[in-house]
Parts: sequence; structure tokens; C-alpha cells
Amino acid sequence: METITRFAPSPTGLLHLGGIRTALFNFLHAKSTGGKFRIRIEDTDHTRNKKESIDSILKGLEWLGLKHDDEIIYQSKRIKEHQKIINQLIENNCAYKCFHTEEEILELKKNNKKLESKWRNKFDHPKNTQFCVRIKSPLNGQTTINDKIQGIVTVENKELDDFVIMRSDGSPTFLLSSAVDDFLMSITDIIRGDDHLTNSFRQMIIFNYLNYYPTFSHMPLIHNENNEKLSKRHNALSIEDYKNEGFLPEAMINYLLRLGWSYGDKEIISLDDAIKNFKIDKIGKSPSKLDEKKILFLNNFYIKNKNDDFILDEIKKNQAFLKIKNSEETISKIKDLINIFKERSNTLNELINYIDSINKEVFSYSKVEKKILNDSVHLKNNLLDKLSFIESWDDYILENAIKDIIKNMNLKFKDLGQPLRLVLLGTMNGPSLTKIMKVIGKEATLKKIKNNWI
Repeated sequence: METITRFAPSPTGLLHLGGIRTALFNFLHAKSTGGKFRIRIEDTDHTRNKKESIDSILKGLEWLGLKHDDEIIYQSKRIKEHQKIINQLIENNCAYKCFHTEEEILELKKNNKKLESKWRNKFDHPKNTQFCVRIKSPLNGQTTINDKIQGIVTVENKELDDFVIMRSDGSPTFLLSSAVDDFLMSITDIIRGDDHLTNSFRQMIIFNYLNYYPTFSHMPLIHNENNEKLSKRHNALSIEDYKNEGFLPEAMINYLLRLGWSYGDKEIISLDDAIKNFKIDKIGKSPSKLDEKKILFLNNFYIKNKNDDFILDEIKKNQAFLKIKNSEETISKIKDLINIFKERSNTLNELINYIDSINKEVFSYSKVEKKILNDSVHLKNNLLDKLSFIESWDDYILENAIKDIIKNMNLKFKDLGQPLRLVLLGTMNGPSLTKIMKVIGKEATLKKIKNNWI
């Protein structure tokens, strides 16, 4: 039987890392077994759904390379199918109309953990009275899920109440709609967060009535640095945020792959390699913890291993690049700067800021930086004199000129290196000074030294 998985987000906000990882593992399980990965947008909550959220979710998946199969299913367009199944469940005595008022429900729940409706086995219904529809949960025995991650998980049926599958306004509930759509889409494997485990026990009742038996895999959740569940409500960064900050899709995929999935000691792994080697039972049972340093490390790895033309095309797409005067005559210079700075850039935005610093004529300095410049200002004229007479502006000659100054004035490299980087880049740290000076050019280098070293 062909494996069919699904990713079913609710478009009530942007897509965060937890949701992306769920999509990724569904994608990998499908593709590693030669199956299909499908998308279902659970957009029945009209008060909270946002079109921009749907667009963001779909663009995020596309950006990451998680291509779906078949058409996208929009749950809001399938209400009639859901209601049809509800009516079938009623006809087959698997569900019933419940006419209890809200006040009666509250009273019934006061002393009982489990709601016991008097309408469960009644067929003499009042006319012109609002009702909801409840599933008939089994009264005895157990419901068991053979989970591919969690193992065998069991709940006593006496703990499961007759939950609502259709509200009094005629709208199906999440538990019903999600279960029915999985059934109608022929989903073979339901892979989602372990916060849905309780929902799965309830939906198993619906599945059993439909003679539909998917497999389950409940993944542990991702926690933030404070050990809190990563979620939209806790201001988790969205995939759009990471993209706008200058992260590469390969880095995000690589990072999420290693959040809970065991693949030996290998740190760097591509999406194609993951498809070949993915096994759902290699996902651990313990929550994974978000590590921003690890994401930055991986992003730096992918940036510095990309060719300069690729990086140039990527940063051209970035809003921050608009600050740079990217005329045709400067593109060659920018590519040289990419080559210099990409080794130390954790994000594309960081790389852009480095490039942007080259074009800045004046910098804002901290008190510490101002002191460094002030204490070393006596070196300024000596350096200007030395550099002014250089005709061949190349690495070797520039390096020897700086070495001569350091030797003749009995300096340490940082005595000259720190203030020189400050006037050229606006920072004390950076790549080779001579490489920077060569790319900037003689005129701009001398100008920055004159204007900024005060």
C-alpha cells in the first residue's frame, strides 16, 4: 500500500519551527517510502483564519523545498462531506443528537469527570430545539495506539466521554473534520506532535466506526531556551522571520533534521540524503531544545560553501540589500567582498551589513572605540604617508607597508590593526586588512583614514 502523509496546519498565524519540523518529517516519511506528501489547510475557524497566514505557510514550504503532491485541500470547502459522515454515524447508532442545554451540561459535569448524556439512547427527540451531535464512545475496554515513536499507548475507554462532533450551529468540530478528512484523503500515516495524543485516542473511535486504520507517530515537541513548548502563542520565530534574517533553506532543513531524528554522528546532511536514510522510528521520545547557536553554525557552513554568484543572487533578493548602491560598476567589488566576508558571516544579513560598512564614509563609535582611535591617532599621519606613496595597490605590498610601520614604531599588530579596522569597517574585528584595503581601493582607504581617525 502506498504511503500517504499529510501536513495540516491551521492558518491562524505564521508557520514556526515546530510546524515546519512536522511538515518535514511527514515529507521525509512519504518520500523515503516512495509515497505521497499532501497538504491540508484546516481553515474552519473563520474568526482567526488569515489569508496572509495561508500564503506564508505555502511560500515557506516551497522555499524549503518541501513539495507536496496532488491538490491542496481546504477544509472549509468540505463541510458538506463532514456533515454527511455525521449523518451516517447517527444512522448507524455510532453518534446521537444531544439536546442538553449549556446549563444542564455544566450541572452534569459538576460531580462527574465524564459526561453522561441522557440522550445517548433516546430516539424521541423534541422538535424545533437546538442540539449538538456526540459520538458514542465505548463504555468498556481499552483503546490502544501502536505508535511508531511512543510505542504502545493505551487509555481506558471509561475515561473517554461522548465528545461533540457537531456543534449546535451545524458546524463540525476539529476532532470530526480532521478525522474525516484523513479518511477521505486515504492518509496512511498520521505524524504530528505528541500534544495531539489525547485527540488521537478520541479520533480512533471515529476511525473504528469508519473501518479506517491509519498508523500513528507522535513526535515530542520542541522547547525553547526556557524549556517552554515552542508555539505561536509564545512568540516563536516563524520560518518567514528566519528567511528575512538571511538564513538559507538548506541550513533550516539540516537543523530541523537533527532535532529529534537520530542519524549517527553526521552533522551535515542534505534533504536528498535524508530522504534516502529517513526512518520514522529513529525519532526520539524526548523533547528537543532549540539551539540558536547551532542554527547559526549551520547557516555559516552553508553560506561559506556556496559560490559567490549564488550568494550575490540571494542577497539581491534581501530587503537589506536595497541599502547598498549596487550599480553595475560596483557588482565586481561586491563579489570580492562576498568572498572575503562569507567565511565569518552567520547570516546573509550579517554579510550584507559587512558589505554595507565598506560603503559607509562615517561610522558611529562607542566610548571604548573612540578611546582606541584617540589613543592611536599619532599613527594616522605615518600610515597616510606610507600608503600615499604606494603605486601598486596589492595585498603583498600593503602587507609589507603595515609590517614596516609596526616594526619601525615598535608596535604590536593590534595597536595598528584595531584602529585601522575601526576606520575602514566600523568594527574592531574582521578579515584580513590588506584584502579589505585592496577591494576598497587606494582613494577610499585614504579618505576613510583621514575622516574617521580622529
